[in-house]
Amino acid sequence: MQQAAITAKKADGTTDIVYDALSSSGGDGSPAVWRQDTGAPAGLPVGFRPVLKLTTGNNGPKTARQARINFAYPYAVQDSTTTLYQSKDRVVFDGMITVPQGIPSSAINEAVHQLLNMLATAQIKASVANGYAPT
Repeated sequence: MQQAAITAKKADGTTDIVYDALSSSGGDGSPAVWRQDTGAPAGLPVGFRPVLKLTTGNNGPKTARQARINFAYPYAVQDSTTTLYQSKDRVVFDGMITVPQGIPSSAINEAVHQLLNMLATAQIKASVANGYAPT
């Protein structure tokens, strides 16, 4: 699969945000990298922009493929006097998905879609944003 820019919805559910393709994977263990450059404030240093990395490879016994997703969303503010940006903190996601290779592709496709679609539901988003699982 050839790398391309990724367009996703912002938190308002309407506005698109583009993550530009920075570098494609060189193979197993080498990440494909996207960064939110399109639409970023002009003076915002690239180190203060959100970055998504996807790295894939085999598990130890080579019976499954694994995908590690790393996302970092820095929080930076611009100093009103110097106009320089300062990084205050960042939201970070680092997760691994293991997909066995001995099950039918239709089952893999269904499992992956269900998982990623569930992560995109309002309930999960709200729980992650407020820091508490539903009770």
